[in-house]
Amino acid sequence: MTEEHRKTVNDFFVNVFNKILLYEEQALNHFGCGDLSVREMHVLEAVECLEAEACNTMSHIAARLFISVGALTTSVNVLVRKGYLSRESGAKDRRLVYVMLTEQGRQAADYHRKFHEQMVQSLESRLDKAEWDALTRSLTTLGAFFRTEAEKGREA
Repeated sequence: MTEEHRKTVNDFFVNVFNKILLYEEQALNHFGCGDLSVREMHVLEAVECLEAEACNTMSHIAARLFISVGALTTSVNVLVRKGYLSRESGAKDRRLVYVMLTEQGRQAADYHRKFHEQMVQSLESRLDKAEWDALTRSLTTLGAFFRTEAEKGREA
C-alpha cells in the first residue's frame, strides 16, 4: 500500500463517514423526522427488521445493534416518549419485553429505507460493472473487519 492509498483510506474513515452521517441527518430533517438522531433511526431500523422475525425483544435488538440492553433501554424510553415505539410484555412470559414500531415509527423507518435505496441508486449510474464488483468485494471485506473488531471490543 502506498502513502497515497493510506491517505485516501484514512480520509474516507475520518471525513466521508462524517459526511454520510450529516447527509443522513439532513435527509431525516427533509422527511419530517428532524426529532430523530441517526442512532435513534438505526434503533427503529433494527426493531423493524426483528419484528418481521418475531425476535423484537430488548436483548435481540441490543445484540443486533452491538450495544448493551441498558443503552438500548435509554434509547427505547426516548423513542417511546417521542411516539415512534411501543413496548409490550410477552403473553407467555411477562419477563420478555417486545418493542414494536408505532405507525409514526413505521413511517420513519420507511423514509430511512427509501433514503438508503436512493443513495445506492444515485451511485448506480456512476459505476460500471467492474467498479461495482470491486466496491462490493471491498465493502464485504471492510464489513467483516469491523464486525470482528466490534465483537472483540464487546468481549473485552
